[in-house]
Amino acid sequence: MLLKKKQMHLLILAFALLACLASARQVSASVMNFAVETHIPDNQVDKSKTYFDLKMAPDQNQTVTTTLKNTTDKAVTVEVTINSAKTNSNGVIEYGKNTIPTDASLKHPLDSLMTGPSSVTLSPNESKDVTFLIKMPSDAFDGKILGGLTFQQKTSEVTQDASKSGTSIQNEYAYAIAVVLRETDTPVFPNLKLLTVKPGQENYRNVIHATIQNDQAAILSDVKVDAKVYAKDGKTPIYTSVKNELQVAPNTSWVYPISLENTKMEPGTYTLRMKVSGTSDKKSKTWTFSKTFKIAEKEARELNKSAVDVKANTNTKSTNWLLIAVICLIILVVILIILFLLKNKREKQSVDNNSHD
Repeated sequence: MLLKKKQMHLLILAFALLACLASARQVSASVMNFAVETHIPDNQVDKSKTYFDLKMAPDQNQTVTTTLKNTTDKAVTVEVTINSAKTNSNGVIEYGKNTIPTDASLKHPLDSLMTGPSSVTLSPNESKDVTFLIKMPSDAFDGKILGGLTFQQKTSEVTQDASKSGTSIQNEYAYAIAVVLRETDTPVFPNLKLLTVKPGQENYRNVIHATIQNDQAAILSDVKVDAKVYAKDGKTPIYTSVKNELQVAPNTSWVYPISLENTKMEPGTYTLRMKVSGTSDKKSKTWTFSKTFKIAEKEARELNKSAVDVKANTNTKSTNWLLIAVICLIILVVILIILFLLKNKREKQSVDNNSHD
């Protein structure tokens, strides 16, 4: 018995050591192998910032420089992308590489004004300056062009490092440096429009997607959203979404998801009532939207089929019906027992009365 206890303790200790080794390997595989430094030029609006915020002029050409430093004893290839800023579904501005569609109101995407190398190879412990050329459009504009530079180690190298370290977990990290281009100090205020409302999914969960467009070259900050979905002619909202402290990038369409809260997507006619408020240059504004939309039966069926929350919800409902059936059965048995006892009592009283007679 004592031997078995010792064996169990050794097994537990072995598993603990393995877990620690696995954790250490995952951390070492996720460490960045290079660093990025920006060189702030003279036309920087705020020199305390480490990203590029440049005051430019129409038709102006300018170069900006970053320094990449390899912090390892092996060669590193860094992939570089130039991206326009977008607003993701969480209400966060994406400065890095993303798959969000470009909005029609964006006349000058950053990657059409800024050029640079698509990749940079660094020898062990090497530092290298990387230069980007900015060519401003000939037509003058007010507001801001917003985007970013993304620096990421080549995926094949990250995979190889993870394989050598003995872990199957591959963590990819990137540096994203914001780029802001402006020409004038003329204030521009964001303008929001509710473009479309339709059913969809986020991470295989049913939602209502409200697409909101900011068609002006200005950032909207401290954004608050209060969205309610009503059934046709309904007075009480069936779905509600309230979020605060969001941001909307200039000239972007923002797809805001309203969760169905683990319920099935039902076909029918609905109305979205939405209030969005935010600030820009210390000024606040509130927009109020209302739009009626339809969910087709085929659309609802297909979304419910692929949604993980609906499956979980269905299982929950099955369990509830089983619980109700069990409770009803117990109540029925109790009633039968009571009736049986009452019948026996009456029969006994009848026998006793007959014996007295």
